Amino acid sequence: MKKLFQTYKSSILLLACMIIGAVSGYFWGEGASVLQPIADIFLNLLYCSIVPLIFVSLVSSIGKMKDLAKLRKVLLIMLVSFIITGIIASLYMVFVTGVFDPAKGTTIAFDKTTEEFTGSTNFLSMFTVNDFPGLLSRKNLMALMVFTIIFAISLVSIGEKGKVITDFMDALSDVILKLIGIIMKLAPLGLGCYFAILMGQNGKELIGPLSRAIIVYLVAVIIYYALSNTLFAYIGAGREGVRRYWKHCITPTITALGTCSSAASIPVNLIAAKEIGVSDDIADISIPMGANLHKDGACIITILKIAFMCSVFNIPFLTVQNIITAVVVSVVASTVMGAIPAGGYVGEIFIVSAFGFPQVSIPIMVLIGTITDAPATAINVTGDVGIAMIISRFVEGKNWLQNKLSLKAQQ
Repeated sequence: MKKLFQTYKSSILLLACMIIGAVSGYFWGEGASVLQPIADIFLNLLYCSIVPLIFVSLVSSIGKMKDLAKLRKVLLIMLVSFIITGIIASLYMVFVTGVFDPAKGTTIAFDKTTEEFTGSTNFLSMFTVNDFPGLLSRKNLMALMVFTIIFAISLVSIGEKGKVITDFMDALSDVILKLIGIIMKLAPLGLGCYFAILMGQNGKELIGPLSRAIIVYLVAVIIYYALSNTLFAYIGAGREGVRRYWKHCITPTITALGTCSSAASIPVNLIAAKEIGVSDDIADISIPMGANLHKDGACIITILKIAFMCSVFNIPFLTVQNIITAVVVSVVASTVMGAIPAGGYVGEIFIVSAFGFPQVSIPIMVLIGTITDAPATAINVTGDVGIAMIISRFVEGKNWLQNKLSLKAQQ
């Protein structure tokens, strides 16, 4: 028991703080918002590490690649995996909402005016910015990664001259990871405060008119979280992969639940992937890009919103055309809505446009998204590690993890 506690000590501490914060916030209510400054100290420090971490780790990893064909293979497998898992998550939620109507017995009065919701649908804008300082913002992570990959490829192309820069970035990457380790010392306090604030603000909604939809959603995501991550880890590295996955992914899960931010979870997710055994060059590419493009949890939320509004407006959801439309909308919207600058409501705009819902339905969908955001973020974040393990299997071979552990034991 003592050995077990020592192994999972940090995860147990985070879990305890999560529970204490959530319970305190539920009974404290809106007053829990006084904890915001404490929570922000932790999250702001974490946010400040994201941009340098992505730039340094990507340059270091790609710079050390002797064959850029591996980079192309990693990117191809990664993007295909993102699309396939998004479709699977969407179809899974279609099945759940088909069996359990999330709006059954719900009465909602649409008696208030709807403000004008806008969001950018310029998808290509996510890949670039018009001035270099824009790359230093966490709001433009996709543009940062595109620039960094091009920079790293240029570094490789100049051969031996670029080795000094690669070595410097490699050392700097170790420094930043050490910095993140120090910041994570504040995680129990910071995340505990965040859970208190989240429950204080949204606790009453859990027992309101949306309670059935939320209950259906929570049960569905817990099942999906356990099954999908276990399956990804097993496909990636067999039973040992599953064991190592669940040993190291508790901290990213709790961080995602507490911050509701895939970007804020990048540092701890990178650490988890590397502790499992994923190579630096694969982890440093797939984890940051997954934070922007791989959002199975968001797919599940989108399907829930569509099924809920179809039920409210007496529109048949389980038709072939509507199911296909819902899956396409969920995959596309979940991919771009977090990566496009000022694209906060693009998901709702997609849904309204595709299904012809009235504009007055947007506030309800925004509310559903707000309440369900935390567990969806956890699925988004933890799925990135599973995908990194799958990429490792296809790029490095079926026994990549065993080879990595054997090499480590010899050192």
